[in-house]
Amino acid sequence: WEAGYLVGYLAGLFEASGAKGLNSSNTISSVGGIAIPPGDHYIAGFQYGAKAANPTIKLLNGYSGDFVAQDKCQGLAQQQIAQGSDIIFQVAGQCGLGAINAARDKGYWGIGVDADQSKQLGSKQLLASATKGVDVSVFDVVGQFVNGKFRGGKALLRGITCKGAGIQGITSAVPET
Repeated sequence: WEAGYLVGYLAGLFEASGAKGLNSSNTISSVGGIAIPPGDHYIAGFQYGAKAANPTIKLLNGYSGDFVAQDKCQGLAQQQIAQGSDIIFQVAGQCGLGAINAARDKGYWGIGVDADQSKQLGSKQLLASATKGVDVSVFDVVGQFVNGKFRGGKALLRGITCKGAGIQGITSAVPET
């Protein structure tokens, strides 16, 4: 949820800025694949962060029911755009690329998930990406094992304080102040 909060806060501030490529509806949205805890946590963090930055913002959310078929997420994002959304956070894996494409097609903004999607998709109309540091967690566990300190049977949580979650690929369209 921490990475979702960061991109939500950024989206809320960016929406309030009236920057180029935004409409006047003060509405942003999220497109999930299937309602499961990891995706729901991203979305809850996103919504909480957006409201913290911009209390009057309107939030839309929907689920495509799929993590693969890009047309399903694209259609859902198009519905959200028709309701005024101009920033769309995709939390739907491969399917979510369709949501980003729908935003780009209208000159609006997408937000990536899991990794810095600007490296995959380019930075055009991609506001940022909510990232999870799977590499950091794997490195930590392997290090514990190698050093004889690994103790299985409990969850290993890595948040923003230890680079297990974060925000990357923030577009240069975001003002520094």
